[in-house]
Amino acid sequence: MYGCDILQGSRKNMQMEEAIAIARNSRWLSQHERRVQDLLCSRMRLVTLPKNRTLFDIEDSASEIYCVVSGCAVITVPHPVQGMLHAHVMFAGRWFGEPAALGKRPRIMSVVARRPTELLALSQTAIIDLLKSEPSLNWLFFNLMAWNVEEYMLHAVDLMVVDPRIRLCSRLLTLGGRLLNYLPPGPVSIPLTQEELAAASNMSRSTVFHLLGDLVSQGICELGYREVRILDMTRLAAIVDEASAG
Repeated sequence: MYGCDILQGSRKNMQMEEAIAIARNSRWLSQHERRVQDLLCSRMRLVTLPKNRTLFDIEDSASEIYCVVSGCAVITVPHPVQGMLHAHVMFAGRWFGEPAALGKRPRIMSVVARRPTELLALSQTAIIDLLKSEPSLNWLFFNLMAWNVEEYMLHAVDLMVVDPRIRLCSRLLTLGGRLLNYLPPGPVSIPLTQEELAAASNMSRSTVFHLLGDLVSQGICELGYREVRILDMTRLAAIVDEASAG
């Protein structure tokens, strides 16, 4: 386990200006006025995670809010039967960590870099300083929590789908970054093994293997080393939409 303090001296591969530009253009922060963006970005620092490095683990003390600016990280959560479950993949532009950081409580999930990953971090001290100087920013952080609820809801809805083929397609879309009114352009690489994808979908590996084979034969997906690549997000979404309409 590696806590946040170990990362303070991380090597900075990305220029700070480039990282801040990505944060400003993220779907959440881009919705807010430039002055608010400036306040947040002025207090953030750049963190580099090597592949397979843990950013924080369950029960670690909450200390920061993060924005992924390159690479990708995987959220894992405990499951009463399946153990640690790979529940979400976070790509550039994704913010996370706010519920625990604002509530000053231990983390209830783990985050691991699946590829070399860089993040901007906003410390709890910086958050407190910002709120003291400008209390109206309270709404900004609660807005971030509300923004992320949509993703958590989609993950839960996926697992309610009965048809295995539709469930897998929906899981791939959600893990690939789709939201209710947003479909990321392809291709998208999901850095999970078939076993991990099966666990994240609450299905057997053999079922997922068979269903992925069908998607590969249709040219919608392809399989790589410890990853599934979605080549055509639109066609994958159409499978789910057609099932919903029916």
